[in-house]
Amino acid sequence: MDGCARAEVEGRNGHDGVHGSSKPVADPMNASDVKQQNEQLLQVLGVAVNPALPHIEQPSQLRPRSPQQVATRAWVLSQVIGVGYGLSADNILDRLRAIDLLDFLTPRERALLHKSKFSHSDKAWAACLAEAVHGCAWAMGLLDTGPLEKCPPALASHFRDGDPHPSIRAARLRSFDELYLRANLNYRLHWSARQSRFDGSSFPLPEAFIQLRRHALDWIIGMPHDWDDIPLDT
Repeated sequence: MDGCARAEVEGRNGHDGVHGSSKPVADPMNASDVKQQNEQLLQVLGVAVNPALPHIEQPSQLRPRSPQQVATRAWVLSQVIGVGYGLSADNILDRLRAIDLLDFLTPRERALLHKSKFSHSDKAWAACLAEAVHGCAWAMGLLDTGPLEKCPPALASHFRDGDPHPSIRAARLRSFDELYLRANLNYRLHWSARQSRFDGSSFPLPEAFIQLRRHALDWIIGMPHDWDDIPLDT
């Protein structure tokens, strides 16, 4: 297992400064039907299927995050990633302060940025957060990557230095149906990736990548937990 995967599998939970939106969605889709649809897609993708996995929460049980919450989370993550690429905690904190996003760090992220020294695991985990940003960017329609495609280099172009607030105000999300379908699929892909790790078989992407994409989509569709506390069991 590579360092990125090891860091995320060993340390999965990491408050987001924002909570869910004020109202749940109606049931535009049936969770059982979505489960069946995605199991068929997994077969097309050529990865293991576990029919015993339950369906995820019904849409009426969810309180989706707003586009602005998702965009804010993506921008904050795009700065925390710097830990994985040699930036100091002071540098990252100064950048977040300068763009008025310091208050949106989660407790895990805040604790990380108050460490006197970063461990290898800290750096690996932070670098992997690009996949959570990828999940947010896909949800906002900034990318059109498939469920097993690698994160494209174009991702960084959406979170360059400068004032993030115009893009946060302008943010939009894909339809709830699209988000719900992908969140359900990511859950099943996460099981497949983990199973591949257990049995030593190959998988198109590292388990940590799938897990972080799942983490982002589960939070976006409104699982009733703050960012650090999203459950990622399979």
